Amino acid sequence: MLSIDFIAKGRVLVTPARLVRLSLDASPEELALSPVLAETVARWSADNAATAVVIRHQSPYILLGPKDRRLPRLADAVRWLEALGYPVFMRIGGGSAVLLDRDCISFAVSQPCRDLTRWEHNFRTMSQGVIAALHQLGIPAEFGRAVGSYCEGPYDLVVHGRKIAGIAQAIRQGFALVSGMLLVQQDPLATTQLLQEFYQRAGSSIVLDPAAVTALNQLPGMTGLTTPSVEAALVEGFSAYYQLTPQPLTTAEIRIAQTLLVERRLTA
Repeated sequence: MLSIDFIAKGRVLVTPARLVRLSLDASPEELALSPVLAETVARWSADNAATAVVIRHQSPYILLGPKDRRLPRLADAVRWLEALGYPVFMRIGGGSAVLLDRDCISFAVSQPCRDLTRWEHNFRTMSQGVIAALHQLGIPAEFGRAVGSYCEGPYDLVVHGRKIAGIAQAIRQGFALVSGMLLVQQDPLATTQLLQEFYQRAGSSIVLDPAAVTALNQLPGMTGLTTPSVEAALVEGFSAYYQLTPQPLTTAEIRIAQTLLVERRLTA
């Protein structure tokens, strides 16, 4: 179990944290675990009273939120997504439908927590590594709500009012998990149209606004950004708040992830 002693680093207190990374060139079997990787590691945080950071890539899939499960024609919409080649999974936290693919990079921080009153505190403190990474890249990201964006939430990251990252949280089983994805090169128009049609097929009247979302490489001066460069910035950003120790999944954790993958998969 990692020590939870704090180490002074300049004026910032840095706590030891496990770092789990899933690279862009990982095997298909490894990438298949991406939808449940953060939850698997969060269980380790609860069991070991320790913090963990996850930075991961993924093959394309759709992630739904709790409200989406109540959509009147959900099964029809899921069949449509699967026919397009998108497996569908349910998230354990809040939020609604998002597309995760190779043009975005996902992140998560988990720590022991049973106190629901720390909800806002968790969002603000556990996301600081991401904000630091973006500022390092010259991107003035801040918390905000991009009205009309898909998976709209008050603690998303925005630049000039447009969403560049969705962030969700779950507190359960002794852990807090704050997770999200940065839209690096993902086409906001095509993604919004895909999710809009999903909702229409599922019987929802929600209207999404593609102008409320943008990708990092569409920001001024950022056309050269790639997922590897953003991944490197994330590691450095989190390193300002955590003493990171790389530690891949154990064989036992892989088995847990494989079980969770079946449990979280939504089939029509």
